[in-house]
Amino acid sequence: MSSLTPETPVHWADAAGGQQGPTPAAEVIDRIRRGELPPGTALWWPSAPGWTPADQVPELAAQLGGGAPAAAAPPATAGPVGGGHATDALMDGLSDQQLDDEFIALIDRSWAMYKETEKATTIDEVLLGGIITAMVDSGFVMIDITSGSLFGAAAAPAPVPATTTAAPPVPTLPAGTHDLRFEVPTTGARVTVTLHHLPPDLASASVIGHRARLEVGYGERLGNAGQIGQALRSEVASAFVAAPEPGTVSFDADISSGYVYASIDVLVEPDRYVDDSLTIDHDLLRRHIAALVHTMRTFVHTRFAS
Repeated sequence: MSSLTPETPVHWADAAGGQQGPTPAAEVIDRIRRGELPPGTALWWPSAPGWTPADQVPELAAQLGGGAPAAAAPPATAGPVGGGHATDALMDGLSDQQLDDEFIALIDRSWAMYKETEKATTIDEVLLGGIITAMVDSGFVMIDITSGSLFGAAAAPAPVPATTTAAPPVPTLPAGTHDLRFEVPTTGARVTVTLHHLPPDLASASVIGHRARLEVGYGERLGNAGQIGQALRSEVASAFVAAPEPGTVSFDADISSGYVYASIDVLVEPDRYVDDSLTIDHDLLRRHIAALVHTMRTFVHTRFAS
């Protein structure tokens, strides 16, 4: 039997035969001396031939006296549960430092991928929160918001029982599209914002980065909205462009509410506003929104002021 020192970590069996430890041998000896464990407590340590009663270990026998009956040893094994030659063979040729380094690298990469996924799936919400903050802090009131889920299809509408009359379907937005409307309480001026996340999936976003189409509109209630609407319908307006190019300005009139709008499409990089820790650059975002609203208001006043 190899040498056993007081510092040697040992596994020991409790009164029910359950495996405990590893614990320094000196601590087990002290517990036997205090009567907390019987002298025949079964022990195992890496160089032991098998589970051995403590009072039969030469290095310990002289330090132990009589006591309670020995605890039942665990089922015969070459060592503690989960150990043995197979585990050692798995780690053969690798030092503890190498194993620790590999473990840390796996955890670090796993955390990095988790943060990438978290950003990809929440960047829209963070950006929308920044837009809302910029508008509300400036005195606007949000009067409407509609969103389609990011990186997935919109939820299917609930089935309508056959005995009832189905209501008109509620329009649903494409996945990754968000519509917001704001109004100035004192003047009734409105700003519309549509954000559409362009990459179709997480893989594309990780390759080309995040891209989004941002449409910002400015509208005012004009008394001649009906005449304006008829004039716009007679024109070959930019609203008929299926896929507007960046910088395309379109005009529209809502005859029922009396509002006339000018809107513009631009492409933006959400990564410019939201960093990897999901912190938003509020100042940059506010300046960009302000520039778009200012220009659209100028278009409305220049073209439709009477």
